[in-house]
Amino acid sequence: MSDKTILVVDDEPNSLFVTSQLLIDQSYQVVTADNGRKALDTLRNEKINAVITDERMPGMSGMEVLRETKKYDARIPVIILTGYGTIPLTINALKAGAFYFFEKPVSQNLDKFYAVIEEALRFQESEGDKSDTLKDSDQALSVNAIIGKSRQMLEVFEVIKRVAPTDKTVLIQGDSGSGKELIAKAIHNNSLRKDKKLVTVNCAALTDTLLTTELFGHSKGAFTGAMESNVGRFELAHGGTLFLDEIGETSPLLQKTLLRVLQEKEFERVGSGKTIKVDVRIICSTNRDLKEEVKNGAFREDLYYRLSVVPITIPPLRERKSDIPLLIDHCIKKYDDNSKPVTMLPEVTEHLEKYGWPGNVRELENVVQQMIVFCKNKTITMADIPPHILMNDARIKEMNAENLTLPMVIEEMEKEYIMQALEKTSWHRENTARLLGITRKMLGDRMSKYGLRKESKNEPL
Repeated sequence: MSDKTILVVDDEPNSLFVTSQLLIDQSYQVVTADNGRKALDTLRNEKINAVITDERMPGMSGMEVLRETKKYDARIPVIILTGYGTIPLTINALKAGAFYFFEKPVSQNLDKFYAVIEEALRFQESEGDKSDTLKDSDQALSVNAIIGKSRQMLEVFEVIKRVAPTDKTVLIQGDSGSGKELIAKAIHNNSLRKDKKLVTVNCAALTDTLLTTELFGHSKGAFTGAMESNVGRFELAHGGTLFLDEIGETSPLLQKTLLRVLQEKEFERVGSGKTIKVDVRIICSTNRDLKEEVKNGAFREDLYYRLSVVPITIPPLRERKSDIPLLIDHCIKKYDDNSKPVTMLPEVTEHLEKYGWPGNVRELENVVQQMIVFCKNKTITMADIPPHILMNDARIKEMNAENLTLPMVIEEMEKEYIMQALEKTSWHRENTARLLGITRKMLGDRMSKYGLRKESKNEPL
């Protein structure tokens, strides 16, 4: 029996049973939930290594389960199942951090399904156990470990080197998936506090009440169910660094409390009148424009200036495309665990450089992992590029200029992707269908629809 536990979420009983049984047959431990709320409760109460969720469910959709899972623990891979996959839905899922987007029924392509699961579990294992949220200094990341050679990233490196040895408060700003946590780790591990703990709190993942007790702890009997005292993250970080991830999600009331703690360097546990003094360096991050939030009255101006003593802005990947080849090479080395190394054809790298990467480094990492899993002969070719990336931004703009509708754009993307697969398999229909993860009949129907036919008498049947 595998020690890996997979959470399966589906509101349809038959589908839930079939997916679970397929996993049990492969010796995985399986827990199930018939709706999104139950799934999130399970995540909080059990150690889960991966989540497989149906997309279309009443109440909470699979996309919502994905987003909430990532808020709870970004290292848990989420595979989304759907019976009506579309390119826009796939793009949104990848941008939100989905590990893979799989069309139902999974029983029609079991080898691919099992391969995706194995790769997802390897990814989760490489990211470390989800309960280990407090990173010790022996897992240090230096500035040199952050991938980048672009002018923008070199400027970020310089700021890190200058601010790390100080105790100045740092505000890291950047889009989701751009690597804000990595910057925070680099600052801590190049600081004078590197021998103490870096404690991370995801402010977006908790309600106001839960975040208050998470930060400051509580005394025994402070509220119903508080059977014993609990040490908060400020205390845990004493002498070290506290990283407040997504600080822009906090409420005005909690912002006021944080301001007082930063000014006085002391606080009280919930339900206790005893004052606790702490020596903590604060690093914050946000994907919001906090200056605009201040103007709109959603964020306290006094707290903003106290947090942003040293601001660092991480450029989105689309603005530092010279870093993409380095990042690709890093991802291949990180996720290719076989003896024979995976190689990527130059035209694939060139195409990936042209893509806009709305999901930033996180999206690039997911895409490279997928291509590693499904490439043949350890070589990543154009046929391995996901459809939404195969159709680059320039081509989409060109098509939009022709006043094409969204269905027409999607059809064009599908046609090009099928053509790439046909050329990769030398127009062998059975092999092409297997590569695309569809039936031979479905392939034949699409070839007829798009008029795809090799002009040769020797076309394989």
